[in-house]
Amino acid sequence: MGASERRRELGYLCVDDFVRDAVGARALAGAFELGLVDRLQQQSCTHAELAERSRLDGRGLRLLLGLLHANRVVEQAEGRVRLAAPFAAALQYRDLLEAKLDFTAIVAPDFLESFTALLVDPERFFSTAKVFELFAYQRCFEPSADNYANTARWMRITTALTKYESAVCLERHDFSRYARMLDVGGNSGEFALRVCKRHPGIRATVYDLPLVCDIGAGHVGAEPEAGRIAFVKADAAGGALPPGHDLVTFKSMLHDWPDAGMRQFLARAYRALDPGGTLLIFERSLIEIGEAQLPYSLIPLLLFFRSYRSPEDYASSLEDAGFRGIRFEMIDLDMPFMLVSARK
Repeated sequence: MGASERRRELGYLCVDDFVRDAVGARALAGAFELGLVDRLQQQSCTHAELAERSRLDGRGLRLLLGLLHANRVVEQAEGRVRLAAPFAAALQYRDLLEAKLDFTAIVAPDFLESFTALLVDPERFFSTAKVFELFAYQRCFEPSADNYANTARWMRITTALTKYESAVCLERHDFSRYARMLDVGGNSGEFALRVCKRHPGIRATVYDLPLVCDIGAGHVGAEPEAGRIAFVKADAAGGALPPGHDLVTFKSMLHDWPDAGMRQFLARAYRALDPGGTLLIFERSLIEIGEAQLPYSLIPLLLFFRSYRSPEDYASSLEDAGFRGIRFEMIDLDMPFMLVSARK
């Protein structure tokens, strides 16, 4: 990948510049909630115009604008407020920015109130953390309004992440040689959709929990590629994966499983692949703490620090499952990612 292509594929990372601390992030979320961002996208405004639109009094508006200015969201000149150019550019990734603001707001109490438990008593942390109330996979089997609403909320977050993260995977791996793709734990079908948009010769099957598949079918339903994307609902027993594929993918899925579950999925994937087929893992790797402080936007990912693995962890499990020709590549996104491939 050339330098210009890499800058384009990683452009979405600019959203983290506006979610670097809790104060700036909350002020920005408030600006979205009050409609200020929408108004300023249309045109610059006076304080009076913004106050009328947002129902803020003078003091509230001045505080909010001050926080937004400090976060490089707005700038003021000649009595008018406008969006700062870097933030206006970042709004092309608005779905991702709002997803990150939502995600951090949900799980920030876990970090602030239970970080010590996360370090010394993971079992207690897991039993009380709000992040696991959000990702309540046990609620993805029984249809109900509440279960659909909860599932849709976390799927909106994971879909936004996948939409932008997948571009790098598509640049680094040649999907053109495949015809039948199985995306295990494929969520809303966003990863399969991105692959199908780039490669019209591929048909994809997304394998996930029942309510996830229902919502996913709606997510891709209006896309031109919808006819090439099927959804297969998993059962609680964890039976065989649908067979007859020359590519099986795991995108940001295996870290949800302990080592025994991960190895079982790799064995099931081996059986689902045709001889000569490829298994592809695109996952976050171990968190690395450098000289700079981690941004607030990474708090949700930090809470899963025990779940991330090294490429070598997957390599040994792939060998045990029967795979050969194992290759891996490290990629720096908002944190280290790995691209692992193996052949049946």
